[in-house]
Amino acid sequence: MLKNVNRLICRNAVWIEGTHVGEFESFELQADSRTLGDKATLVLPLYAVGISRNNEQGARRRMRDVFNRSIIKPSAYVEVFCWYDGYEAIRVFAGFIEHIQEGFPTKLHLMDNAFILRFGEIKTAWNDLATLQRIVQDVIPVAQEAFMHEREKVGLPRTLPLHAGMQRVEPYLYYDTGPHNVQALTSPMSFRNFGAFSPYDVIQRLMNLLLLHGGVTKDFGVFVGADIEDANRPIIHLDTRLNVIDREIVPVDGRFIDYEVTVSGTMRDGKQKTVSTSGGFKPTEVQRNQNDFERTHSETVRRYSTLDTEEELKAFANRLLRMLKQMRNKGKITLLLYPKVDVLDVCRYTDSLFPELSAQYMIINYTFKASEKGYFQTLEVTDKVIDL
Repeated sequence: MLKNVNRLICRNAVWIEGTHVGEFESFELQADSRTLGDKATLVLPLYAVGISRNNEQGARRRMRDVFNRSIIKPSAYVEVFCWYDGYEAIRVFAGFIEHIQEGFPTKLHLMDNAFILRFGEIKTAWNDLATLQRIVQDVIPVAQEAFMHEREKVGLPRTLPLHAGMQRVEPYLYYDTGPHNVQALTSPMSFRNFGAFSPYDVIQRLMNLLLLHGGVTKDFGVFVGADIEDANRPIIHLDTRLNVIDREIVPVDGRFIDYEVTVSGTMRDGKQKTVSTSGGFKPTEVQRNQNDFERTHSETVRRYSTLDTEEELKAFANRLLRMLKQMRNKGKITLLLYPKVDVLDVCRYTDSLFPELSAQYMIINYTFKASEKGYFQTLEVTDKVIDL
């Protein structure tokens, strides 16, 4: 009989619209601090597909009929829980079905609460007196109303079953100015739409333009902020002796790397304009003058901007370059399921082998993979400080 076996048994549960549909075959979540909303792919076994609230029995004649009657449909609310046997269950995802990839097995493509911003059209052209806060507050009611209409159209209730059916709440979006998100205070600016965009697209364009991060919190707060530390935010402790199973952190000092930044835009006269900036060399000379380390760890950034003057494009390119120059240590850290972290969390990392890598890091990208191989969190971290 084996004794003292270091073994973890993985468990999981999927709830859709408050109904337990069993376990997943695999689950993967991707989060990027510069992209609005986390995306996930959930693979369900065949037995889960036909589940409905009244649990009707009997085979269906056509697969399409199963999906028509099932609670598994676009805009349905999904909660995914993971845990190890004997440990606390953690909700690793809460959000909505964007797309259903029908088949055997069935893949559900999901998005977190930022999905609500996908609905509605914004045709407003904010002139020189607009602020970031005003733009976000203007688009929220449009998304709210259109999302509720979409839920009713597909036969889903206006309320969502939070906490695995324990209670139902109405997903009411609001502009979040809480202390856990450092808000970016911007001067009045001009922000124009060339056509009709969803509220999601408007906020994502703002994030790209101002080099900010954003998202929708678990209680439906829409926030947009800068990568600067909030002294009151909780710190997650990670240690190679306790909970880190792998890491690849490289000491990178961006001050000594010649990055290249290229930004394109459409000018007021309708002509296309491209500007480039780099860390000392002409843009065409950057790659030629980089050493092996720089070619491996530098970043070539190319962006399209809604700015419509050459001076604004140049200022935007210089802001991007300054952000890259402020990079210091960066890399990846891999954990098991506990402690559960999220993108934009701050961690205090301790490296027992290379103490010089021990530092406080911000999580700028996050991946969670769950399959028969186990549960793994991969964090892309940096100790950069952005001063806007």
